[in-house]
Amino acid sequence: MEKKAKITRTVFKNEWKGPNGSVYYHDIELDNGDKGSIGSKENMPAKLNPGMELTYTIDAGKIKAVNPSGVGGGFGGGGGGGKKGPDPKVQIVGFAMAYTKDLVVAGKVTTDQLPAIFEKIHSLMAAKL
Repeated sequence: MEKKAKITRTVFKNEWKGPNGSVYYHDIELDNGDKGSIGSKENMPAKLNPGMELTYTIDAGKIKAVNPSGVGGGFGGGGGGGKKGPDPKVQIVGFAMAYTKDLVVAGKVTTDQLPAIFEKIHSLMAAKL
């Protein structure tokens, strides 16, 4: 059954190197309570950032994105049609802030510490580019 929900949390899980290139798996949580693993051809896709809406199906904890229009813009596979994806440096900002927010929500850091923790997480991620 097709569902639609907003992503509330995204955590990189692992990379699988297949015959057609790498697939990057992320654990995601959605605002309707669904949780699971989703694969993408991009390491840190903007479409998996917290706050993004996702149309998907879920089976045994595996989430598969559904492209509502049926053309282009889906996850993984297919050619890019010359369309360039989001800048990884911009994506890192979103991920770093989402991870920092998760630490505040979990009570691991205070809001006063947010700027310093964000900078630390962002620097660590940016160093991997």
